[in-house]
Amino acid sequence: MIKFGPSGTDDAFLAHGYSHTVEVPRFLKECGLDIFEYSFGRGVRISEETARKIGKEFAENDLGISVHAPYFINFATDDPQKREATFGYLFSSLDALRLFGGNRVVFHPGSPLKYDRRDAMNRLLNAFERFMDIFYAEKYDWALVAAETMGKINQLGDLDEIIEICRIAENVIPCVDFGHLNARTQGGLKSYDDYKRVLDLLIDGVGEEKVKKMHIHFSKIEYGKGGEIRHLTFEDNVYGPEFEPLAILLSEYKLEPWVLSESAGTQSLDAKTMKNLYFKHLSDDNKYLQ
Repeated sequence: MIKFGPSGTDDAFLAHGYSHTVEVPRFLKECGLDIFEYSFGRGVRISEETARKIGKEFAENDLGISVHAPYFINFATDDPQKREATFGYLFSSLDALRLFGGNRVVFHPGSPLKYDRRDAMNRLLNAFERFMDIFYAEKYDWALVAAETMGKINQLGDLDEIIEICRIAENVIPCVDFGHLNARTQGGLKSYDDYKRVLDLLIDGVGEEKVKKMHIHFSKIEYGKGGEIRHLTFEDNVYGPEFEPLAILLSEYKLEPWVLSESAGTQSLDAKTMKNLYFKHLSDDNKYLQ
């Protein structure tokens, strides 16, 4: 089934008197949410004991947990040492994920740096193919690896590039960050049809099975000429995007993604808003098709 939850702990988590990730499952239950994303954005630094404690709480509460690998991953680098470090960051994230009892890891593909974009993308694909060879050889095939669409135009990770990455192996799925896509297209996600084009391109590119179980990040994001500037909350009415057209399509297409809110400090509140909108449109008439 489709699942909703926050990426990271937020202001409401602290306001409820909680302070540690081991308490997140209790908080999610109180909020009526299903999943949580733990970020290793600045490095994989957690003890085995703590990771197992967190995993035990999630398992006992029948809640899902994913992880976000370090932000400084770059499969497009031409530096052999940095490439090996990238492999290590992602495998360390997978090792922590296993201790959590989860099965999804999200990663940022990389940056073209000083290279031509196509050359950088070819380098990324070659390196990621080697990573996935090791992934299967070392029996990490219990996990899904989610390549994320990026919000800055000079980063690798537009929709077409994510589709290319996801074609490399069976265990690679798209992580579609709709806020990022909206930012890099300068507000290109507004209508039902805008979202439908994204989903149809994904289905054509990677197949229905991967799209059905894809990972989704959603937040409103301020953007400029270069794309993403900063994450906002659902209170914003300037930049967007809006979740409702996507909620309708997820219901119509019978997709079952994990949907994580990445709002700025209101992740749990906005995740519940998305969940409510989705279930509302399971039965409501679709005003976007009229």
